[in-house]
Amino acid sequence: MDDWNYCVFTLPKVSRTFALNISVLKGDLHKSILVAYLFCRTIDTVEDASKLKVSHKTKLLLNFASILKNTKNRSSALSQWTKHASIVDGSPTDIDLLKNIQRVFNIFDSLQEVHQQQIISSVCTMAQGMAYFQKKIGLEKISLLENAEELEEYCYFVAGAVGEMLCGFFINEISGLSTQSKKIMRENAVSFGLGLQITNISKDIVVDRGRGWSYVPRTYIEANGLTPDEFHSGKSSENDLKVLNCLLNKTVGHLNDALDFILAIPRSYARIRLFCIWPLWMAMETVAKLHNNHDLLKSNANVKIPRRTVKRILRQTPFIYWSNKLLHRSFSNILKTEDFGSFDHFSIGQLKKRLNGLSLDNIPSKTQTYEF
Repeated sequence: MDDWNYCVFTLPKVSRTFALNISVLKGDLHKSILVAYLFCRTIDTVEDASKLKVSHKTKLLLNFASILKNTKNRSSALSQWTKHASIVDGSPTDIDLLKNIQRVFNIFDSLQEVHQQQIISSVCTMAQGMAYFQKKIGLEKISLLENAEELEEYCYFVAGAVGEMLCGFFINEISGLSTQSKKIMRENAVSFGLGLQITNISKDIVVDRGRGWSYVPRTYIEANGLTPDEFHSGKSSENDLKVLNCLLNKTVGHLNDALDFILAIPRSYARIRLFCIWPLWMAMETVAKLHNNHDLLKSNANVKIPRRTVKRILRQTPFIYWSNKLLHRSFSNILKTEDFGSFDHFSIGQLKKRLNGLSLDNIPSKTQTYEF
């Protein structure tokens, strides 16, 4: 199996959802986004490793970014990185990707220069942010974010930066895109990523709780009459549900921004529209399933929308992608926003200002050999 076929073969093993929407793309855009996703998945695996020390995670994250950013001696540095990454725990498919990351880099080297630079910027930002939050929340018995602002900051690093990267890809790909459409896309790209990420956080509350992790802000918990310990022990499902609804209210605001992002894409670019529509529609179905769902907080099972729902989305959206009116109608039928509380308008400017004030570890200026 050659390197490209390895990447194509591996994608659905590490993410069935993103394998669906990435498959709708063609040509250079398809290749670049697939490679970018595999890089993101690689550092996700490092971040999610439950048995790995924070100091080891931080080194692996920042040195991966350094290898991506610096081409000199990359092959030998990557070989060393792969050796050190052998201590990472995770699913067999994720670990296989780490072992074979050189093959992904081989395809990366064949991409357009402009796509390479966008991937480097996004993945390096993600690695720095993950390292920052690993050190920040890894000191507590139960990892906890402080407030809604910190939730946005974390989600920017793990998803919002990817939204920016995809926006850059699309603007580069779409010829004759109006200034107004570019503005709308750039204003909402980060929010799109945040919406998808907070949806994942919402559906994984109980699973994360079992691992001693939580991305639910402390202020959401305490505002609903619970201490963090009470929330994580599941003392009151009624109050837990109120906490969940706080998350969902925030998510709905971001998902509305995601729709604005999609509607700014010219309808003639069907594949790009569908690439964005499918994860958004799946997120909306997930939020609708979670809303006021008492059973969610009583089960350790992963919350997933049924396969028939996924098939319906894939079957129906190719018939409505071209119409902004029909997309609005479908959006409203799935996600009845009047059922949720009011949500604040997201400000990308305010988020960026806060991010500029964070003390992130610098990416090494040259690849390094290090010992644990």
